[in-house]
Amino acid sequence: MIKTREVPTELKNFNSVFNDLTYRYDASQIFSDFLSLVICCMAHKTQEKKYFEIINRYEKKEVDLFCRLFAELLKFYNREIEPGFWCDPLGTYYELLAGKYKKSNFGQFFTPNGICDLMANFTINPKEWGKTINDPASGSGRLILASNAYAEGNYYVAQDLDHTCVKMTAINMCFHRIRGEVHHMDSIRVTKPFVSYKINHEWHKHEILNILEFPKEQIN
Repeated sequence: MIKTREVPTELKNFNSVFNDLTYRYDASQIFSDFLSLVICCMAHKTQEKKYFEIINRYEKKEVDLFCRLFAELLKFYNREIEPGFWCDPLGTYYELLAGKYKKSNFGQFFTPNGICDLMANFTINPKEWGKTINDPASGSGRLILASNAYAEGNYYVAQDLDHTCVKMTAINMCFHRIRGEVHHMDSIRVTKPFVSYKINHEWHKHEILNILEFPKEQIN
């Protein structure tokens, strides 16, 4: 259990609901299942089978807690923010979990926000847009979020070997209205992706945010 005083103010309600689920389940499994459920919800009825596979493992009151987690996450993303601001609630909370549950299936620590902003400033030209930019080890997607905040309009291709990181990147890109794709794969060995997601491929036409899984036959 993560104590309230250890959590940023904006995530205190999220943490309170998450803690209610940890009394019966491993924290890493709860977090992974939550990410999968968010992706299913943003997949516009294309991942109904996977959605029910996950929620059927939990009691009804626990499924209600997952719904409350999603609501708290949406509140975080929908805050009134200044232009150029970006946020990574999932990565921030994941790092808190990694520090708390050292013997669990956590092990990622991500680039600090300020360093991400600095790297975006060094590498992205705000006067140019429409480029395809690759992040071969995306983590929770912070470098992409910082780059998009500095200069919008580029298309991002992200990869990571950790599926939890892939899901965080996909969700972060979705709610920051960033178009691109995210691949669960080994970037060093250039393996075939285990799973891939298209992010916001339709939102510019219909204002519908989406995370759509690539059909297997389309994964190179």
